[in-house]
Amino acid sequence: MKKLLLLVTTALMAGSSAVAQWNSNPAENMLAWPDNRSFYKNEMGKTSDGGVWVAINHPGDDRVCTSLQLIDSAGNYKFEEPLLVADYPSRTWTTTGQILFVDRDDNAIVAVRDERFNSGVNGSEESYIVYKISPEGEFLWGDGIALEGENVYNYVISMNMCQMSDGSYVFAWTHTYEVDASRNFALEMQRISAEGEMLWDPETVRLFDSKGNFQYPYVVDGGNNQVIMLYAKGTACDLYARKLDFDGTPVWSEDVRIYNGGWGNVPAWNLIEVHPSEDGGFIVTWNDDRYFTQIESAYMAYVKSNGELGFSTENGQILGLAGWRQLRVSSFYDKASDAFYALWSEFSAGQSWCRQVAQKINKEGELLWGENGVELKPMEQTKYSFNSIQSSVNDEIAFFYMRAYDPSGRNVESFVTTVNVNDTTIRREFEFTKGDRISPKSDLETLPLHDGKYWIVKWLDQGAETDEVNKDRLMIQRVNVDFTLGNPNADEAVEGVQADTDAFVALATLVENEAMFATNFATATQATLAIYDINGALVATPFDGVLAAGRQYIEWSANVPAGIYLATLTTANSVETVKLMVK
Repeated sequence: MKKLLLLVTTALMAGSSAVAQWNSNPAENMLAWPDNRSFYKNEMGKTSDGGVWVAINHPGDDRVCTSLQLIDSAGNYKFEEPLLVADYPSRTWTTTGQILFVDRDDNAIVAVRDERFNSGVNGSEESYIVYKISPEGEFLWGDGIALEGENVYNYVISMNMCQMSDGSYVFAWTHTYEVDASRNFALEMQRISAEGEMLWDPETVRLFDSKGNFQYPYVVDGGNNQVIMLYAKGTACDLYARKLDFDGTPVWSEDVRIYNGGWGNVPAWNLIEVHPSEDGGFIVTWNDDRYFTQIESAYMAYVKSNGELGFSTENGQILGLAGWRQLRVSSFYDKASDAFYALWSEFSAGQSWCRQVAQKINKEGELLWGENGVELKPMEQTKYSFNSIQSSVNDEIAFFYMRAYDPSGRNVESFVTTVNVNDTTIRREFEFTKGDRISPKSDLETLPLHDGKYWIVKWLDQGAETDEVNKDRLMIQRVNVDFTLGNPNADEAVEGVQADTDAFVALATLVENEAMFATNFATATQATLAIYDINGALVATPFDGVLAAGRQYIEWSANVPAGIYLATLTTANSVETVKLMVK
């Protein structure tokens, strides 16, 4: 029945496929999902010809369904209506795992969790089903492959997928598992051939321990028809890696421990980001407060294809030493420069102030952009989030992020900034969602640069308060390397401008409970920052020492009565004063 529907859909689309849909207006952009329909989790994946698959979990008739849309490089929808993949009863809206993988032949591999085999005896029980769908919309594995036959579990989560050298696929996930009255999360794996044949015995590849959990698997192609998997083990979610051969047997004599420092109250899967490296290994980044200082730091670990840790430090290489709270760490391996990159947000102690910082790391773990990294955006009373990194052109790397223009988060826009990988020069900055539509935005996702010409970006626009119908919109856009949108047009390129910074400024002169000052000197400078009340009495000395060259920040916890105060920075060559109003 689905193949018949496909033929009808293809015929309907034939007359409209010649019209390009990418929109060059940042106030409008393009819809990835119909404007009048709600949706839940969604992901996208790049095709070899520059198109994009989008998978969406969305409401159906008293259930959650999964559908697909394919958009070509010109912005045309392949299907007039999103292609329905599965509509069995499910709890899919709670999923924390991957739902879409695009293989080397541009097929969409879709993972859904549903209750099609649930007997109802033990309540809601579910299992993972995987589909393979061609760019023409043909269901190559029929109505899906149940990864564990008709077995069902109380909870299945954390699906992750990759493709091996021979074209087969590896799937890894976790579910509740009970043995001899011991019930914990087990980690399951399965390898499926391109034709849909199950190749691994689940009993031999399963990870289970009655004393603790196995969770959050990430799998990458390890080369030579092997696969490397990152996973979390035990109640503390220590990070390990193992490598499996084509038949599911471990390649290394023992699994490699990457991190065992703990995660606090934040689930590990909210903090971890994994990317393959070109040599068959992978990098993983995260942030943690391992020393219980309430100041999180950003870390990266590199696991080589042979099972060795690439950096000499245990438990990851720290990425910046500025002393701010380092959150929301993203990472990337760039083949052209053969280096790793990281991007994170740094917050003041009270999280009222935020900046964006990037770092370049070689395969020995050296911090190539200084011990504090490179500041992409200075400290401001704002929030930066949803960071991601992609390759660019002309010895540049591209950093994507979202910025909240007001504390309430009602005005959020999206940016890409390119940096020269050799001298850290910030080349250009482009605000690609800027327009008349002021609204909250989130969930920024990016795809790799295609053919040296453009990236695809996707985000959630939560709509203006005046919207009457379906405020949430799933948006998608083509961002060109010449900093235009839609169809390339070099005449519309926008060059980013780097403004000069004063030697000493208060980043805001109206202060509630926390003030932030910025300095910018050509060389290291002995300095004292003193705060005086309106009568000239000294009330605080936030800094007295040597200010490093370049942009630096001084924080003052303004625990003083409301009123007017003077902040004076004294150096050997100058005295600068700014007026503050503490409310």
